[in-house]
Amino acid sequence: MSASAVFVLDLKGKVLICRNYKGDVNMAEIDHFLPLLVQKEEEGLLSPLLSRGNVHFLWIKHSNLYLVATTNKNCNASLVYTFLYKVVEVSHGVLGSQRDFTRHFYFPCLSTLCMILLVLP
Repeated sequence: MSASAVFVLDLKGKVLICRNYKGDVNMAEIDHFLPLLVQKEEEGLLSPLLSRGNVHFLWIKHSNLYLVATTNKNCNASLVYTFLYKVVEVSHGVLGSQRDFTRHFYFPCLSTLCMILLVLP
């Protein structure tokens, strides 16, 4: 995959799951994602790709989670978004139609599943 790191965040921006692939983007950059998202939303300029400096955030929102991929290079956005939506699809298949994937009972299953998916090339 062409993303540097992938994160699963709750609605408050707390990192639930993360995986650093390349190490070329500082993991602390994710702390700037939610304030940037809120700012762009207030300005009416919200888009599925947000940039701060040379770091780009490719994100989707599903239920009460944000799935965010970061990169600092020109990546294949289509591939990254396909992966993010596949994580959601596989999560539904494994966990059923649970609306809240962050429940304490389901979180270990989701965490393990995402780590397995994130290891795949």
